Amino acid sequence: MKNPALDILITLNNYSHDIATALLAVGGIMMYLLYRGRKRLLEDGGGVFFSRVYKKVKTIAEASLAWILIAGVPRTIFYKRYEWSDLSGDLQIVAIIIKHIVMFLLVGLLSFYWIRLSRINKSILAKEERRH
Repeated sequence: MKNPALDILITLNNYSHDIATALLAVGGIMMYLLYRGRKRLLEDGGGVFFSRVYKKVKTIAEASLAWILIAGVPRTIFYKRYEWSDLSGDLQIVAIIIKHIVMFLLVGLLSFYWIRLSRINKSILAKEERRH
């Protein structure tokens, strides 16, 4: 039985899941770039700027990761109904596995920089606290 409202909701869910995945990837790139440029930025007195940027990127990454996990549940449940391609057959399972391996590597890399940036940010905030 077709349910147009469910069809729309699942389609929107799947699109938002893809957008969250893209935002997480961008968040990872931003964290890498922020980490890479940290020394020059901090030498130039940009500690407050560093903290503001880090906080915003962290918020985007956290929200994206949370939405990927939440929206992934209905996406998984309804995958065969809405996304399965008979033309691709079982080969799409291999593609999905590869996609998830890449995403787990991305999250791992993001976490690597996230942890380091968090430590740097705590240090900056502590220095700012002592100044005031």
